[in-house]
Amino acid sequence: VKEACTSPHANHVLQKCVEILPPADLQFVLDEMRGSMVHASRHRYGCRVVERLIEHCPAWQTQDLVEEVLQVSAQLCRHTFGNFVIQHVLEHGTPAQRSAIVDMLHSDIQRLARHRVASHVVRAALVHCAHDDRQRLVAAMRTDAAELADLAHHHCGSFVVREMRREMRR
Repeated sequence: VKEACTSPHANHVLQKCVEILPPADLQFVLDEMRGSMVHASRHRYGCRVVERLIEHCPAWQTQDLVEEVLQVSAQLCRHTFGNFVIQHVLEHGTPAQRSAIVDMLHSDIQRLARHRVASHVVRAALVHCAHDDRQRLVAAMRTDAAELADLAHHHCGSFVVREMRREMRR
């Protein structure tokens, strides 16, 4: 499974298996991925398999694997491929998993909102997280008017500010 996960062709077969098979029949995939989630999340093809597992398996089945990812979420949210895995956790994860990511984002929101890759994760958090978590992020970005203005004029930050405005209208 680990080898197929990083293969340019076999990863598609593995993704299709995850999409079609019942979650109970995928336990062997989850078992073999244990301990390799961070590596797979950083891989061009492996991240896609991880995303499918998060999408199609119930939270109780992926809990341990997602915990591996959450332990390095600060690095993965800045990674070219890892950020997609973090965005999938925000979209399909449990409220506790989403909240853990928000805690990490909140700790360095100004820099992450300006980061070329991490800004996509911030935007996903503003879309998929609970209202209270979204409000925490918005409040953190609004603490300094000058920083907010700078963020709005930043190449990547402007998209975060646009999403923040949508959140404020809800």
